[in-house]
Amino acid sequence: MRAATTQPGASGRGRNTVVPAKAGNQGGKQWISAPRQAQGRLSAGTTRTALRLRLGSSTFGAGYSLLELLISVAIILLLMSAVFPFIAQSQKTFQGNQVTAEANQSARAALEVISQEIGQAGYNSNFNNNRTSSANVTASASAQCITLNNINKINAGDWLYVDTGPNEELVQVLSTSAIPSSPCSASNNVQAVFSFNHTGATTAFPLISYKMPYGVGIIQGSGTSTDQRLEFFGDLNQDGVIRYVVYSLNPVSPASTVTINGTVYTLYNLYRSITPVTYANLPPSGTITPSVNNPASVLVSNVLYNIANASGPTGQPIFAYPNEVTIGVVPNVITVVGTIVITISVDVVPLNLATGQVQWATMATQIRPINLAAAIAVNYAGGAIYLPPLPKTLPMTNPTNYYQ
Repeated sequence: MRAATTQPGASGRGRNTVVPAKAGNQGGKQWISAPRQAQGRLSAGTTRTALRLRLGSSTFGAGYSLLELLISVAIILLLMSAVFPFIAQSQKTFQGNQVTAEANQSARAALEVISQEIGQAGYNSNFNNNRTSSANVTASASAQCITLNNINKINAGDWLYVDTGPNEELVQVLSTSAIPSSPCSASNNVQAVFSFNHTGATTAFPLISYKMPYGVGIIQGSGTSTDQRLEFFGDLNQDGVIRYVVYSLNPVSPASTVTINGTVYTLYNLYRSITPVTYANLPPSGTITPSVNNPASVLVSNVLYNIANASGPTGQPIFAYPNEVTIGVVPNVITVVGTIVITISVDVVPLNLATGQVQWATMATQIRPINLAAAIAVNYAGGAIYLPPLPKTLPMTNPTNYYQ
């Protein structure tokens, strides 16, 4: 038997050479001895096939041991155990700050609305274009109804300059044809007591607005403005329409409380209602039925307040009236609110994600309604008689479905 091996040639390239192989039989077993060069070390001219076989049987390219792999995993887990809590805490802090910012934004938006409206409390806008009348008026101690070209922005209790020259006079409007029970049946009528004659049939005479602010723009007294309720009125939109606004608390549903520093606070919704004011005749005849508020809607949710202590978490009431002035408006004495302080604390839901504690956001502001300050100035100047009285239809009452 022969075996083929490769031997290097003169050119360094391998060439095939047949080398005899020994064969024999010993103990009934046949054997073949390997060729001489096949048993030795491969020479420099080993073919690519033989080299490939050589490399495949070696330990070249061995991987990590199991122990090294376990150590690497343990180190990675140790590092991650230190990093993950930091990342989780940072995420909780970020989410908590975001929730707090949203609560602050809600309270801030509510304060902006309240501030704008309270700033207009007591405002009684004058009309710029004079009204005219073509009626012939004879002076009388009794009230008379006369027709104007327009009675828009004229309400019972307002004052008007009538006519010019020697017959000019200042009269108070007692009623208008816009009032359902008015004695004036024709449209665009006003009722007043005229002390001078006025001839409008030949030349229409003017009526000029002389309206003063309502000193009682923020209503005080039993059942009205308190530490948790605010009632006021005025020409809030400067469109000649007097509107009545009520801010009040009503518990959230289902009822919920939180404890802060040992004090239990109930969660409330702060509601807002706005309704145009209707007027009654002056002087009132018979019993006047108060007007009814429009249903209220939620302005701020989850307001923290303790009714018994009349305070929120900051120790302050929602509405405070630190500066009140008493002035005389014939035939009564009224209280004018010079300053109002508003403090709203809102519960942040859910709990603080980082600490697990109850957290809240507080917004506060102080407002000095300029129209009420103007009413005080008019009183000090001796003009209290010209301040319009509180409309007899106020304060309003709430309907059965008031809180929606």
